[in-house]
Amino acid sequence: MYDTADTIAAITTPLGESGIGAVRISGPGAYAVGDKIFKSKSEVPLKERRDRSIQYGTIVDENGTCIDEVLALIMKGPHSYTAEDVLEIQCHGGREALESILQLILRSGARMANPGEFTERAFVNGRIDLAQAEAVMDVIQAKSRAGLTSAVSQLEGRLSKVINKTRNELTELVTRLEVMIDYPEEDLEDIAVPDVSGALKGMQKKLQHMLEESQSGRMIRDGVMAAIAGTPNAGKSSLLNRLLQEERAIVTDVPGTTRDVLEEWITLRGIPVCLVDTAGIRETDDTVEKIGVSRARQYLDRADIILAVIDSSRPLTEEDKDILQSVAGKNVIVVLNKTDLPPVVTSKDLSPYGFLLCPISASTGKGLDELKDMLLQEVLKGGFTDGPSALLTNTRHIELVRQSAEALNRAQQSLQDGMPLDCAVVDIRQAWDALGSITGDTVHDDIVEEIFSRFCLGK
Repeated sequence: MYDTADTIAAITTPLGESGIGAVRISGPGAYAVGDKIFKSKSEVPLKERRDRSIQYGTIVDENGTCIDEVLALIMKGPHSYTAEDVLEIQCHGGREALESILQLILRSGARMANPGEFTERAFVNGRIDLAQAEAVMDVIQAKSRAGLTSAVSQLEGRLSKVINKTRNELTELVTRLEVMIDYPEEDLEDIAVPDVSGALKGMQKKLQHMLEESQSGRMIRDGVMAAIAGTPNAGKSSLLNRLLQEERAIVTDVPGTTRDVLEEWITLRGIPVCLVDTAGIRETDDTVEKIGVSRARQYLDRADIILAVIDSSRPLTEEDKDILQSVAGKNVIVVLNKTDLPPVVTSKDLSPYGFLLCPISASTGKGLDELKDMLLQEVLKGGFTDGPSALLTNTRHIELVRQSAEALNRAQQSLQDGMPLDCAVVDIRQAWDALGSITGDTVHDDIVEEIFSRFCLGK
């Protein structure tokens, strides 16, 4: 953990050219640092000014030179993002203005914040738990409205409430069992083994339901990868452009124009879909093209869905057949492209491969709606449930809930086998610990550090 006695600062908006940029200062010395650099008509120290107020003034360096005209937002702890004293400087959004102000702040007594340190302080200071902290990055990285809704729901504590309720039930159960174990001679009301098993079964069922919906949650958060594959000039890049409704990929009559992978996102009924335009797959002596073909095959291995594009205006080639054979057993839609030209390849020629087939013309757009519908149906087959109802979207959370459910199953088995109650208590405690790692109550410091290291600087 970092030293929370430090006062930290960072630029919190993207560097570039914009109307407004922001630099955040947080910690016990936030207002002392601010008083050194912020000048306004009022001479009242910032710490004595009204909480949640906006102050107009200028940022002035050590030589009295004005750097920028700014607004200073005062947010006193614990009612701030970090639960510490926070001063946020809003200036013009140019790179030079932001960096000059940040460097002046660092020279005035603050240190540079580490990636994710503002949010980590919010966690350490108890304003949010670990699951809510992770949701902050999910909000920032949301790829669809459904993903944003799910992330905000977690940020508001929806998952944490369910986890804490289950942990409280486990705590109560363990407490009663340990009293029975430690004080058998006392005249206390025993809890019957069938009642314990029933309670464990109910909690396990709840966790299992969360796991069953987790595939849907993963799709909402991370999206689905659909790789567009085929031989050179089959129309892969034209198809990508049609699906995106913009000219994103270069399209020419020259085979091998696409030599690298191009990734773009679309949304289908709230599900983010990453469309990957790959290099045309063929045998080649060109070194650069070989690398592109190799990457294309790697994406075919990783993709959730493959759109195998076939040029219907020319005979099926050996390379076409090789691609179709290489994706056997995968989730494939064969896109029979160029149907605006006289047909040479028909659905009958492709039927032996057993894949879904969708005739389209990427140049005219005919058949595109049918392809989108077919793609959506394939996505839904992957376990998506309509609406962002899934509680689990994070791989770490999914694994911890799985560990907890398995521990509860072991506890039930111990009771059924007539084992001493101590054995069941050990497994119940493991379930309790696993769930606590989700909210951060029982998590190791190194895991916390690893989580926050993924955050962007300034958050």
